[in-house]
Amino acid sequence: MSKKAKAEVADESAVIITDAVLAENQAKLDSYEKSIKAAQERRRKVIIESKLYTYDKLSQLYGGAEGQALLDAVTAEHTLIGKLTDSGMSYADIEGLVNSSDGADSKSGNDADSDSADDEFVGQTSFFGDNSYKD
Repeated sequence: MSKKAKAEVADESAVIITDAVLAENQAKLDSYEKSIKAAQERRRKVIIESKLYTYDKLSQLYGGAEGQALLDAVTAEHTLIGKLTDSGMSYADIEGLVNSSDGADSKSGNDADSDSADDEFVGQTSFFGDNSYKD
């Protein structure tokens, strides 16, 4: 076999090896791409579930308000808290206002509600009480 023939065979072998490596790498990349898309879809589903859960909890907190009424209640509370903090009150001071209004019921001897489901919202700042946006 001549040197030229040997060089051509070596070149062909290199091309075949290179093509096999490139094909294998492309297959890996395709697999990774599919995995990334699947992970992004799972991530999107978890985000949606979290948003729906948060919406439900806010709705419960605001007396079952939904849609625009819930948005209005949260916006009004946020605006009020902003005005209070702008006037120099700290969040601890604002929480003290909420706790002092809650304390009025307990001072009157009304402890029947102390073990209710509302205990999960202890410390939650809400200025609307139970009557906000109820029909």
